[in-house]
Amino acid sequence: MIRSLITGFGCTFCLISPQSLAQTPELKTKTEAQTTTERDTIIVTGTRLPTPLDQIGRSVSVITSVDIETRQQRFVFDALQSTPGVQGNRSGSFGSLSTVSIRGLPSGQTLVVQDGVVQNNPSSFANSFNFANFDTSDIERIEVLRGAQSTLYGSDAIGGVINIVTKDGSEGFGGSAFVEGGSFNTFRGSASLRGGTEILSGRITISGVTTDGFSTADEANGNTENDGFENITLSSKVRYAPIDTLSVDAVIRYSNSENEFDGFAFGVGAIDADEVAETEEISVAGFITHRSLGDKFENRLSITYLRNDQLNLSSGVASFDAVGERIAYEYQATLRPLDAISIVAGAEYEEQESTVAIGFGGNQKIKTTSGFGLVQIHPLSFVTLNAGIRHDDSSDFGSETTFSVSGAAEAPATGTILRASYAEGFRAPTAGELSFNPNLFPEVSDGWDIGIEQPFLNERLRLQAVYFDQQIDQLIAFDLAAFTFVNIQEFSSKGVEISAQATVSGRLSVSAAYTYIDAVNLSTNIGASNQPDNRFNFEIDYRPTAKLSLSTGVTFNGSELSGATTLDSFTLVNIRGTYMFSENFDVFVRVENAIDTNYQDNFGFGTAPISAFGGVRARF
Repeated sequence: MIRSLITGFGCTFCLISPQSLAQTPELKTKTEAQTTTERDTIIVTGTRLPTPLDQIGRSVSVITSVDIETRQQRFVFDALQSTPGVQGNRSGSFGSLSTVSIRGLPSGQTLVVQDGVVQNNPSSFANSFNFANFDTSDIERIEVLRGAQSTLYGSDAIGGVINIVTKDGSEGFGGSAFVEGGSFNTFRGSASLRGGTEILSGRITISGVTTDGFSTADEANGNTENDGFENITLSSKVRYAPIDTLSVDAVIRYSNSENEFDGFAFGVGAIDADEVAETEEISVAGFITHRSLGDKFENRLSITYLRNDQLNLSSGVASFDAVGERIAYEYQATLRPLDAISIVAGAEYEEQESTVAIGFGGNQKIKTTSGFGLVQIHPLSFVTLNAGIRHDDSSDFGSETTFSVSGAAEAPATGTILRASYAEGFRAPTAGELSFNPNLFPEVSDGWDIGIEQPFLNERLRLQAVYFDQQIDQLIAFDLAAFTFVNIQEFSSKGVEISAQATVSGRLSVSAAYTYIDAVNLSTNIGASNQPDNRFNFEIDYRPTAKLSLSTGVTFNGSELSGATTLDSFTLVNIRGTYMFSENFDVFVRVENAIDTNYQDNFGFGTAPISAFGGVRARF
């Protein structure tokens, strides 16, 4: 059914001339976009206040729509791979479980937010988010905030926050679309319309993908059955601003996916099997914002809702059937009594529920009431300081209070930026975990990081280095012998993140990121699973002519533990090219795993060999 829908709207693309994912800003090349300084990049994730990136005291990376288009990244999972401190893990073919961890911590300790809606699935045991189905077609930017952020965002933000911001509408009328095809009998497409006035504007996007894929269980172990994937996603964003001081915003995202996957046998690993997962995800949010006192006082009310419905079939018989739901109501007030002082205070009420009809987990509902506050001050024009506190009270695990401080200072003469932060965090037991063991305690953490950033050559070269150290107590893990979840003693993660961006010329730019992580379960003295000690990413973007742009990405993944097995290091190379026939039409090609590396990133699970894709894009 999904395959026929995707093929159908793909033909429509051909009739109207396939178009780019982008709006006007994405007509820029990567090198042109890099002339934007950090002072022009405004983010909210790190402070709950719109703050220039160079004034953020925490470790933040921003992935823009220009980055995504230049590198031809199909899914958010792909876009995150070049970010310092971030490690992705996919269990086989396209559509298979795809999780992301930050700084060596389990994936369930990364909070994922899309347009204000928490995406973590309450019906998953670790409350983690599956990135397999999240297409990049409608994304404006991705903010990756590393380190514990529970003071700002409550539970699940021990490792960090990934904030996904989708594209807005615009005045006037326009649209964009693209189609591509390639290896594994893959077809992918997207179409987007946007328009409106100063008072009412919106954007709607439909995207989809279908592929035969490859074997989820590694073919090197004798598994030959391909595991396919189909997805269709609809998203929309609307803003109504009848007067300058009042705005009403609404977002919706619906995704329907079906992926084939393989089984697992103890002592053997992944093996061919007739397994299918059908997933339906919907997130909806509404926001009302009112500003007064010359924009010095802002009130915002929001309601957000998430539903994740998953059905697994084994040889056509249901083997797992679960629904995870989350609804949250929030009020936030922002007061700026002086230009140098901003105060944020708010309250939140959230209900998350897990309903398991078939399989392990049972039914559970958790209600949490929270209050938070944050102060940002600028004692000097080049110094920004933040302090925050939050209290969460839960119906199932009691209460937790967390505290954080951060600061950034820029040396006016040299442009050197110093950053530092200390933060406490916690992760509450999920509904699924509590159904196994109702006596679980929350995970708690404290950690700090310190970093330096230095521009050179009139900001054509920028270097950053960060050292981090984080401890987690009462980590929740599954005890196979007792067949239940338990709190273990302690987990430690420390390391270094180094990154660089260079604009060599108007046609050539280079970026690189290196991460060293020492992540250890101190209760067993065993390193974290699927977390390489060393990871290096390198991107080069080159525009030899006004119409032709080329880019290459190189990833080195060091050796890592996967369960009880040590996996070898590997290097991946991706090559891409785009030719613009006009401002409104271009063609693109890419080769993934160009050197045909044979590797495993998760023990027993397959990875894609060398593959090629190409397509066309247009805009109006």
